Amino acid sequence: MCVAIYKPENVQTPSLDTLKKCWEANPDGAGFALFTGGDKYAIEIHKGYMTWKQFKAAFEKYRLADFAGDMLLHFRIATHGGISPGNTHPFSLTGDVKLLKHTNVLTNYALIHNGILPIKPEGDISDTMEFCRRMAPLYQNIPSAFNLIEGMAGNNKIAVMTKNKVHLFGQWENIDGVYFSNLLWDWQEEFFPPTREELQLLNQGYCPYCDERIISEDDLFYCPECGEAWKNK
Repeated sequence: MCVAIYKPENVQTPSLDTLKKCWEANPDGAGFALFTGGDKYAIEIHKGYMTWKQFKAAFEKYRLADFAGDMLLHFRIATHGGISPGNTHPFSLTGDVKLLKHTNVLTNYALIHNGILPIKPEGDISDTMEFCRRMAPLYQNIPSAFNLIEGMAGNNKIAVMTKNKVHLFGQWENIDGVYFSNLLWDWQEEFFPPTREELQLLNQGYCPYCDERIISEDDLFYCPECGEAWKNK
């Protein structure tokens, strides 16, 4: 499921209460990227927080509540790759897997992703990490790279922070100026119950609309391909 978040410059950071909801729905690790504007490296990545206590401590250490610049945040639920600090987002754009897994990085490119990409990762890495490896040669023209995957990336949401701006791919939800890749972390959101026929397919692990594999958690069903969600009341 995951939730990716982009907080633009001079927009208020989401509250800890909101981020706690994001964590509870996506508890397989968290991280963030900050645009600091340095001459050599303009972006800091800090990630690998595997408990809420760790993330909250980092939130306070880096004073995220008052951070005025561009910020990316990500809360992960694993679909590809193991559950480990190195597999959390954000990632820099590089072909070096060891660098992708570093938890504190100075860089000029940071990427977060929500969804399942139609690519096969090599080894015990996530589809997002494999995508970063393939994006690395195209780092100077992010919009062109997005154009290459448009039409095959379905309902994926991707954000790439560069020295100049933040590029968004896919349809994002805007709440008080902050962009969320989905609102499934907000359990107050209204979900329609599935019909009997839909529930049969959902229980078999397939989306009744696009036939792709779904993610289920308790009574919630979510299709990362088309973005549909149901709650079996």
